[in-house]
Amino acid sequence: MIGTATEADGPQIQRITARAGVFSQEEIECVRELWEEYVTLGSEECGYHFIVYREGNQVLGFACYGPRDLTHGAFDLYWIAVDPSARCNGVGRSLLTASEAAVRKMGGRMLIAETSGTAHYETTRKFYYGMGYENEAIIRDFYAVSDDLMIFTKRF
Repeated sequence: MIGTATEADGPQIQRITARAGVFSQEEIECVRELWEEYVTLGSEECGYHFIVYREGNQVLGFACYGPRDLTHGAFDLYWIAVDPSARCNGVGRSLLTASEAAVRKMGGRMLIAETSGTAHYETTRKFYYGMGYENEAIIRDFYAVSDDLMIFTKRF
């Protein structure tokens, strides 16, 4: 079941981020920092909205999205991650669909997802394509030489 993340979900969100197998230590730390802002300030103040996919007391995945500064109706999907044990069971699809619905409810007209162009993120890119996202732009050598930034969008 999808729901708003609570403070008690923090340790499980951190474990999922670390276990995902694609995020660097710096990225894992970034999720922790966004989570701390979310818990300390609240989603309206910090702009980060966390949702979780929960079965009983276990969090199987999470997403974090929020409005993009200096825009009217553009939102970023900052993070989406599913525990490796729960992949290919519709958890990611459910989280992204719920994120899109929440963005539309907040007046959003588009959701932007950024990811790496390396082979390591091939599954992620296929996921976005399968969810109806378009590859809007590629910035070559963005993260590092031979590691492009791929920007996906979905308009509502």
